[in-house]
Amino acid sequence: MIEAHAHLAYAPRGAGLLYAVLWFADGPSIYGWYIGSRDGVHEASYFVLPDYYAVTPSVLYRSVEDDLHGPWVQVTEEGDNELPHPPPVPEALCHELVRLQDEFIRHWLFFDDDPDSEIQAHALNARELPVRHVNIKASRLGKLRMGAAVWRYDAPGADQNVLVHLSQRWPLDERLST
Repeated sequence: MIEAHAHLAYAPRGAGLLYAVLWFADGPSIYGWYIGSRDGVHEASYFVLPDYYAVTPSVLYRSVEDDLHGPWVQVTEEGDNELPHPPPVPEALCHELVRLQDEFIRHWLFFDDDPDSEIQAHALNARELPVRHVNIKASRLGKLRMGAAVWRYDAPGADQNVLVHLSQRWPLDERLST
């Protein structure tokens, strides 16, 4: 059984969900999925940090869209370079990554077009919290560490350096530092 790690950040007096990340290690590489805010619009991608635990990490592969089997790019300081097909996720891990992403979303998030979104949105509105296209379920808010500006959840025992490294390379607005 693969152990996945979850990280979320939420701005209760502004943007709402800043990011939600799911990742797991398989050998020296990291595989995962994120969704978050980029210039006020939510963007989601699958990602791979190849050989993260084997070499000095510097590479990020990410799906162009929220599609594991669609086009992927290698993110570099010079820009994004298209990767040849097939995607850089081994076929044996694709099913597990999609399953974990689905479980993560059902547990933590709701979208404004979900069947129960009205109930979920009402629960956030009752707490005077923002409701956007992608939101953290009100029932999960108690899991977040509540800072002055940002509330966060970090999986216990997860390597925080993975999240920091990823955030320095993803296209989302939020950046973390060590």
